Amino acid sequence: MYRLYNPNSGEHFYTADSNERDHLTGVGWVYEGIGWRAPVQSSVPVYRLYNSNAGDHHYTLNSYERDMLVSKGWRYEGIGWYSSDTNRSYPLYRQYNPNAKAGAHNYTLNSNEKDMLVRAGWHDEGLAWYGVGPGEGAPVPQYQRPSGGTYPNLSVTPNLSINVSIADQRVYVKSGSNVIYTLIASTGVNNATPRGTFRIGNRGSSFYNAREGMGANYWVAFEPTNTYLFHSVPTNSSGQYIVSEGYKLGQTASHGCVRLSIPDAQWFYQQLPSGTVVHIF
Repeated sequence: MYRLYNPNSGEHFYTADSNERDHLTGVGWVYEGIGWRAPVQSSVPVYRLYNSNAGDHHYTLNSYERDMLVSKGWRYEGIGWYSSDTNRSYPLYRQYNPNAKAGAHNYTLNSNEKDMLVRAGWHDEGLAWYGVGPGEGAPVPQYQRPSGGTYPNLSVTPNLSINVSIADQRVYVKSGSNVIYTLIASTGVNNATPRGTFRIGNRGSSFYNAREGMGANYWVAFEPTNTYLFHSVPTNSSGQYIVSEGYKLGQTASHGCVRLSIPDAQWFYQQLPSGTVVHIF
């Protein structure tokens, strides 16, 4: 069972459908990994409901609770998954936040998470259902980690140059004719990234473009224009990384700059010498 989190509404969402998971991460939900493993089928279904006014989902194995919510305007979305009818090794706990409009319920296999929420004011509503296997944390998204292994020290790299392949959506760090590191990138949509030969110019820790509604961290400009940059995946007006944009890394996505993962951009910002030749093709 995949577990996702909406940072805007505070709702946790649970689904067995990987296509639904991928769609939601594409529009800004955070994938938190496998919450638990459910049986393929059993005699105990877990019902899924949706409140279109609050934008909130609810899950229950109680048919009376299901029918009561439907009578109050909730939409019944069918059986979401099944509870184990024999295995009691993996209990799921249910908590309720009386102050929340959306995301009012949380379901977790983790008793420490349950206890933390109860201490924070959530109501412990006991057992929700049973799984048949443990959860598993989500892998770190590509935009949050280095593209490869240990970074070479660019300040002492002889004959350093940077190649940006628009076709590959990759940045190749070269020492002479040898590629010493490859970075996953996102260049501009509709060929917005200029082709040609440039040199590394100015740099800065962050920026925000109100017209585009996004900014970035760890920017390094390439001359002569200083208009186009290497920078991290985008941030919003609050300086938070935009998850849906982060997941676009590796495909054309920018307004013309070259986006990099957060640590890759920080590496360039800290170590890429001014004057380094950049070839974009």
